[in-house]
Amino acid sequence: MRLSSSWSAAALAWAAFAVPASARNAALLSRPVVAQPPTITQIAAGQHILVLLSDGTVVALGENGAGQLGRPKGPGGRFLPPTRVELPKKAVQVATSDDGAWLGTSYAVLEDGTVWAWGLGRNNQLGVSIRPAVDRHTPSQVPGLAGVARIAVFDYSAMAVMKDGTVRAWGELPTIFTGGNRVYPGVTTPIVIAGLSNVVDIVGHPNGGYALTRDGRVYAWGRNLRGELGTGTTSTEPEPPVLVPGVKDVVSIATIFGAAVVVTRDGRIWSWGDNDQGGLGHGTDGESERSQATPAPTTTITDAVEVKAGTAGRQFIVRRRNGTLVGWGNSDWGQLGAGISGRFQLEPTPIRLPDVESYWLGGNFAFARTKDGAVWFWGEQAAARALVGAKGNQRIPAKVPLEKLVP
Repeated sequence: MRLSSSWSAAALAWAAFAVPASARNAALLSRPVVAQPPTITQIAAGQHILVLLSDGTVVALGENGAGQLGRPKGPGGRFLPPTRVELPKKAVQVATSDDGAWLGTSYAVLEDGTVWAWGLGRNNQLGVSIRPAVDRHTPSQVPGLAGVARIAVFDYSAMAVMKDGTVRAWGELPTIFTGGNRVYPGVTTPIVIAGLSNVVDIVGHPNGGYALTRDGRVYAWGRNLRGELGTGTTSTEPEPPVLVPGVKDVVSIATIFGAAVVVTRDGRIWSWGDNDQGGLGHGTDGESERSQATPAPTTTITDAVEVKAGTAGRQFIVRRRNGTLVGWGNSDWGQLGAGISGRFQLEPTPIRLPDVESYWLGGNFAFARTKDGAVWFWGEQAAARALVGAKGNQRIPAKVPLEKLVP
């Protein structure tokens, strides 16, 4: 007699239940546990690259002329494969700076709120004097600095946003932050930056930069020859931090060479300042529109989420709510990913890469992670050759094999 399908299912379920619990548990325990590999949560890059993984480990690759990869320094002009950096605790943020060639400095904010630095240190950007040496390949803690939320680094200096909203800085600093005194070769012990409070993020340089506050306002400081401060006026002398009038509800900010771009809560994009690299996004460059001293909307886009700038100070890329990217500025290395050749891409142009969850800009290149976990690259030829096998500049996104970034 043939059993019905419903009776058979019930019988099988009862048979499974009838197996002793000890046997069932033993069977479960005998199954191999497949460990999930850590995912990439952040990439910081200049001429070298730091990769932060979800388990808090840090991987370094690229140039190593000053030991910035956390291993003994080697000759310049070599793109070295990834290796893990030895740190005492899990990292929550990484940052890089370089001298525009082979020498660079690396930083990591650890889960305990301390900052560790290694690489080039000739301007005291390691937070300690290492003279007569000029570099150090072993990560060491920046003394006298705890309770750090995030850091921003630029050339030979660093600024730390503290968890209480104040800001500390060290390395090569302008006189507007040192009481009018020129400190050579750089400030060793992190100092408090007057005039900045309630800060959550910093972009730019101590000689000219911007700070975003918790309530969506923006501070600007430094030179103002081309309206970099956004106050509607220009001046010849560097100025200490001032609030930028006319912008509010800001959720993201970036800058390249004195051009500032912000995204507001309503999804709009605003810009002001120096237009030398076409950073204003108005379809003009520095020859036809040199500057703009007052913040104004850049495009008709109303669904922007965040903006980031290339660390070489040449390009902006914005992520939209639908997971797509648009970029503008200098594109001589293909760093805007739109397949366009030529020096400038003067209006926001789409990058054909859907479902972007996160993205990060290096000097003349960029990375993005899509919803499927894949990592993509586009930009200058040295990194393109090492990461995606390109023979020249990679002008559109190309998928990066994971082993190229994670050892």
